[in-house]
Amino acid sequence: MDVGVLCSDHVQLRLSDGGSPCSGRVEIYYNGTWGSVCDDSWDLADADVVCTQLGCGKALDLALPASCGPGSGPVWLDELNCSSNESLLWECPSASWGNHDCSHKEAVRIMCSEHKELRLVNGKHRCEGRVEVFYNGTWGTVCSDTLDGPDAEVICKQLECGPLSSIDYYAQSFGEGSGPIWLDGMKCLSHESFLWQCQKEPWGKHKCEHREDAGVVCSEAKVTKEQHHRSKDCIREYDCKRGLSPDSGHWLRLFGGNTNCSGRVEILCDNSWGTVCDDSWDMADANVVCRQLDCGHALLAPGGATFSQGDGVIWLDEVKCTGSELITFDKAHSVMLTRNTSHPSLHSSTMVNVWNF
Repeated sequence: MDVGVLCSDHVQLRLSDGGSPCSGRVEIYYNGTWGSVCDDSWDLADADVVCTQLGCGKALDLALPASCGPGSGPVWLDELNCSSNESLLWECPSASWGNHDCSHKEAVRIMCSEHKELRLVNGKHRCEGRVEVFYNGTWGTVCSDTLDGPDAEVICKQLECGPLSSIDYYAQSFGEGSGPIWLDGMKCLSHESFLWQCQKEPWGKHKCEHREDAGVVCSEAKVTKEQHHRSKDCIREYDCKRGLSPDSGHWLRLFGGNTNCSGRVEILCDNSWGTVCDDSWDMADANVVCRQLDCGHALLAPGGATFSQGDGVIWLDEVKCTGSELITFDKAHSVMLTRNTSHPSLHSSTMVNVWNF
């Protein structure tokens, strides 16, 4: 196997514990360790550099509450003074690496304009109601004039609410919303993981009024704790803004690439990030990852620890996707128990990597 080198000055940036790659605590990987950024002198210009660097649009003048939790590890940067023109956060004037007078309670948390969420409101439970999407810092609605079964199926699937029961057209059952009408002209194919992955008009472009707001009723009235934990206690996402604890699904990321859409495939389960073995890994598997992360389609799917080797648990092995699935621990549970791969340092099969530029 070819050798590789990861030097101590290798630097990465991410937003953590905010529900998406575009919201959360600002964290920097430096000198082999993830650490946080102090909020002394932090302003919107600094946040803009983070959002631009991550491909997450512009910074919003919104602060995430402390429910996202404190950081851990070193506090890497303090007294940042960006001009908004820098390409990388560490190009901004600041105190030297690791030089600070902060605690982790003062770690910076931001939200970028490309952070998105989905919910159903005004129903009897969380799996029915008016469809609302959070985008560019504001909750808005979805037009019902072109919404059909495949579109609504994606909504129910994204919210883990079971199959679709019915669609509410023209705000008949769940009332009119307010704010922007974010989505119109939806044309989903049912296999999408997120509603905003479907073909649609540009955000905010529509021919609707709020009296045409869409509603959806999904078949699963409530999701029980037992259903959430039928394999492992795997974590899909943190809803920090509403203070909800993570209790279902899984969470997926690409780590070690130049953007959020390239890197080593990693999965969070049992509060531990782990990797995926490259046995049987191919473009169909990589396409599932790219689509699930809202990153288009896969361009390359190399093994060989191209983005440096992982550590911790190897969660999945012998993944065999058709290209239309979600990566879930329910389907993969038996695979997780029978994995036979170790990390490259043990001279065995290597970690999966995905490129999508």
